[in-house]
Amino acid sequence: MDTKSRILETALALYNEQGIQSVTSRHIAAEMGISPGNLHYHFRHTDDIIVALYEALSAQMDALVLEMERIENARPEALLDFAEHTFPVVFKYRFIFLHFPEIGLRVPSVKKQYMELVKRREKEFLSFFRAWQEKGIFRKDVPPQILQTLVTQIFLAGDYWLSHNELTARLKGKEAARAYRQVFAGLFWPYLTEKGRKKFSM
Repeated sequence: MDTKSRILETALALYNEQGIQSVTSRHIAAEMGISPGNLHYHFRHTDDIIVALYEALSAQMDALVLEMERIENARPEALLDFAEHTFPVVFKYRFIFLHFPEIGLRVPSVKKQYMELVKRREKEFLSFFRAWQEKGIFRKDVPPQILQTLVTQIFLAGDYWLSHNELTARLKGKEAARAYRQVFAGLFWPYLTEKGRKKFSM
């Protein structure tokens, strides 16, 4: 593993354990046994490391979305599988989800990338919902503005479930992944037709 990759791996572990306020570039360098100058050769500022980790998270999520889109136009149950498959990625980069508002304020480029991601995902999800309505899986009487609200709920669940879990049940591993999946199942259930519910596995 090259030095740049080791820096990211070490920083990720420290951020996950201690949060972003307690960890500096000097802490990361010391943990690796390299000089701060060596670290700054690869990442000029500590926030550059956070940006790189956020971009790695986004790339892994994009790959999972692309895979989901290939599965029969992303059936609702495929979206649940997607949620469950994303959980290990969410947990791997958990410091981002646990400190995201703070990161967004501290690193404007991350906030900008996130807003661009939201716009892109909104189009993708709304496209799925319209296709499900046409196929009789989603109710056709649900107006567009309510489907837009469902998109917002998906983001809220995806972005903040981990924080909620940390303060409440503190589930781990497969149990946490199942609970995460159930949250998304609960979001979609009211919008499913009888036909859709028969195919939908909670």
